[in-house]
Amino acid sequence: MKNNLYAIFIVNLLVTGILAQEETVISIENILTIKENNALEKALQYKSDFFNRLFSEKTVNSWEIKFVVANNYRDYLYIQSEYGHIKLNSFGFFSAKDSTVVVFKNKKNENPNIFMRTCYHELSHAFLHLHIGNNYVPAWFIEGLAIYHAQMTFDRKNTKQHINNYYVKRVKTLIQLKEINLTEFVNLDYKKFSIESFSQEGYGYAIGYCMILFLMQQSEDKAFKIFRSLVNEYSATEVFDKYYSGGFSQFEKDFIERFR
Repeated sequence: MKNNLYAIFIVNLLVTGILAQEETVISIENILTIKENNALEKALQYKSDFFNRLFSEKTVNSWEIKFVVANNYRDYLYIQSEYGHIKLNSFGFFSAKDSTVVVFKNKKNENPNIFMRTCYHELSHAFLHLHIGNNYVPAWFIEGLAIYHAQMTFDRKNTKQHINNYYVKRVKTLIQLKEINLTEFVNLDYKKFSIESFSQEGYGYAIGYCMILFLMQQSEDKAFKIFRSLVNEYSATEVFDKYYSGGFSQFEKDFIERFR
C-alpha cells in the first residue's frame, strides 16, 4: 500500500558507493542525478573520515545510515507523520531511533542546492549521533557543525568549504548591536536554543555555525580537542577554559574581534 501511494527512494549508503551491493534500487535515475549521486558518494567518504577522526575510539560506517528521499512534499509530510516528526517548512530530518535520514527533493525548486545542503546537514546529525549516541553535547555544537558541513560542495576534483555569508553577516550585526552573550549562549539547552533561534532569525544557528567556523579555521587539531571534550560536559565554558589558550574569556574576545 505504502509503496503504491508514496514514491520514496530508500537505500543503505556505503562508503564505497551509494548503491549497496545487495540492494535492489528502482528508478534511481528518476530521483538522483548522476552529479548528485557522485557528490553524495564523496560527501559520505568525507563525513565518515571526519567523524572517525573526531571520535577515533569508534568507527562508524555509512551503511549504518538509511537514506530516504521523498519525491514530493505530500510524501515528505506523510513520512514525517510516520516518524512523529511534524515540522512544516523543513526539507529534511534525522531520526535517531532507526538511524534514518529523510530528505525532500523538490524538482521544481529554483535553488537546487537546497536539496544537497539538506543532505549534508542531516548526514552530519546522523554520523554525530552514531558516534556519541544519547550522550549530551551542547545544541550550538550539534547545529553549528551540521551547518558547517552543509556549506561544502563535492565534485569529481575538489572538496570545498564555502562560507555562509548570511550567518556571518547575522553575527556581525548581533555584535554591533551588542546582543551576543557567549557565556550564556554556549550553555543553552536545546529547548532554549531553539526558541532563541526561531524567534530571532536564526540567532542560535548563526552563532553556533560561526563558532565552529572560527575554531576550524584556527586549527583542526585544537578544534577537535574542544569538540571531543564537549561530550557529557554540561559546562562548555569549562571546556574552553581547559583547552583554549587563555580560556573562555580569551575565546570570547577573539571571536568578537574576528567577526566584528
